[in-house]
Amino acid sequence: MRTKHLIPNHAAGLTYANAYAAAPRESHGDGGGAVDPFEAFPDAVLGLIVSKLPFRSAVAASAISRRWRGAVAAAPELDLDFAAAFPAAPRRRTAFAAAATAALAGSRQRPLRRLRLALDGFFDQVFAASAASHVASWLDAAAARGVEQLELHLPRSRLAVLPPSLLACTDLTSLTLRLDHNALPLPSLCPLTHLSRLHLASISLVGCGDFFEDLCSHCTQLSCLSLEQCHIGALRLAGTPRLRSLDIASCSWTQQSSVAIAEMPALRTLRYSGAMANRHMINDADSLDEVVLTIEPQVKLLEPNLRELLVLVGNVRSLVLSPWCIEQFAHPEEWSKVRLDKVRRLACIIERREEGALSIAPLLTSCPNVQQLSVSVVPSQSKRRRCSDTGVQYGVIGSRRMIVRNLMEIRMEYIDESKSGLDLVKLLLKNAQMLEMMTIVPSMDGLDQAKFRRRVLKFRKASRNVNIQFSATT
Repeated sequence: MRTKHLIPNHAAGLTYANAYAAAPRESHGDGGGAVDPFEAFPDAVLGLIVSKLPFRSAVAASAISRRWRGAVAAAPELDLDFAAAFPAAPRRRTAFAAAATAALAGSRQRPLRRLRLALDGFFDQVFAASAASHVASWLDAAAARGVEQLELHLPRSRLAVLPPSLLACTDLTSLTLRLDHNALPLPSLCPLTHLSRLHLASISLVGCGDFFEDLCSHCTQLSCLSLEQCHIGALRLAGTPRLRSLDIASCSWTQQSSVAIAEMPALRTLRYSGAMANRHMINDADSLDEVVLTIEPQVKLLEPNLRELLVLVGNVRSLVLSPWCIEQFAHPEEWSKVRLDKVRRLACIIERREEGALSIAPLLTSCPNVQQLSVSVVPSQSKRRRCSDTGVQYGVIGSRRMIVRNLMEIRMEYIDESKSGLDLVKLLLKNAQMLEMMTIVPSMDGLDQAKFRRRVLKFRKASRNVNIQFSATT
């Protein structure tokens, strides 16, 4: 295989090649020759070395000598990224295909632990049919070597489809599919019975009810499911006994969307960010231990859906809430009955504005047994108060006494002299009678650190044993 066009000017392979050429020559009776310090290493060790290099440099290293020629094919991990291999020459598709084919040409005796195929720019109008054929053959070769972890990135193209050879990778334990919102249906993953981690990104999952049903019934080893930036109509998960983590990140939903979860006895972690579905039906959520709800602002009609979701999954040991979720507790007539008595660790993200601190008090009243509180202040995304047009009225801070009788540890990040910062520190010190430790990371945005510390230390403290520390790092 010709490799001259693949070798970069400053590749790691050439660095070693230059050192090899300049090495002192030793006499061995035949006139001497350069000594390769890696020559005695087995192929497995050389393959491990090149697996730590970018693919372009790995191919360059294989051209050093005959001893290194099979090192890439012996690598236990391969990262085949077309855009990274040819950042300045995107038309070298044939050369990339030849190098990738040679790298995957190993045997079962050289197992492949991890394979990443990132093919952005590989499917152009002329080369698309050939590219699809190459992808199918590469997955066949990976299946023959018993690949265990596969990450596949396909661009948006009519021919960039998942080949049937994907299902031949029956040894897979981890699978990541990123399909750039391709509208083609997903194949059933029933043959992948050893799958324990599945990450679907940028995929249209509308009308894929059978896909999730087959996934739950056949992939019984599945323990982690992540859906990132997918378009979803109905997400129904039931009967997966080992699923421990569910991550729904920045997904878009149809108008009649729903999330249904049942028969998940091992589910411990739920992360839900971005937009929110219209309906949630979650049964037997007692196994949940950690819930992260970083929901973005929704239309007013979806506020009851958040309240319903918090009742279903919010009463857990560790809870993380976004600014919009926290603000909803300012509706006392609707949220006063939401009790989160099991919450022991509470993490709040609030915005730096006037009502940021005021929205914390109703939330802490709903979580009376919190022992550890973390508050992170972020810049406001809007110049005006987000709730100013919804009729929400915030009371005077401290007018309603918070119930934080079990609060023992507080960590506050990016705190300044605004009401979402300094006044919140004052409120917590005044009401937390069992507080032992408060760690404050002040904002570095033009804040007079010494003056800020003096003001904090002068505040009235309900706990005599509290230790206030200031930190410069998060």
